[in-house]
Amino acid sequence: MHHPGPPEDERNRMLRLKAGDPEAFSEFFRKHHPGVLNYVHRLSGGNRTLAEDVAQQVFLSFWSHRTDFDLERPIVPLLLTMARNAWVNAAKREEYRKTAPLSEAAAESPPASLGRDLEQRELEKAVERSLGKLEPAIREVFILSRYNGLKYSEIAGVLGISVKTVEARLSRALQELHTHLKDFL
Repeated sequence: MHHPGPPEDERNRMLRLKAGDPEAFSEFFRKHHPGVLNYVHRLSGGNRTLAEDVAQQVFLSFWSHRTDFDLERPIVPLLLTMARNAWVNAAKREEYRKTAPLSEAAAESPPASLGRDLEQRELEKAVERSLGKLEPAIREVFILSRYNGLKYSEIAGVLGISVKTVEARLSRALQELHTHLKDFL
């Protein structure tokens, strides 16, 4: 598991990144790419090709414009805003067909039994199907909150909506997911 280290180390990494240090960018990419990829994957309803294309575009754009960003501010909301904008633009340009789900990184420890592994996969598929049934605006708030760990104010900033709207959409998402997943609860 990656530990960011003291704030001064993180600040130095960000300064190296802004200065164009390829090693700093490599570290940055390894740290943030999985989150951006999973965010777009879920936004797109499970389209792996679109998620990979958009994630790559986000990091290329970030690298190209790294000197324009205030790297003292939280970076995750910036990356997710870039990812959302790139996803919206890509979806407008081309209709992507749904593809196989994005494979998660291998678990750190093997499952205790095949039965539990199968149940876990069934639950994950049910959650992904249920997410796909949500209206896009509601799904997006849920993903930013639960999968990306953003605060309500950060979600409001990423999406350009009020905190009250974030609260209302998240509440609705939870209600609908509860209904869709009642057999698993």
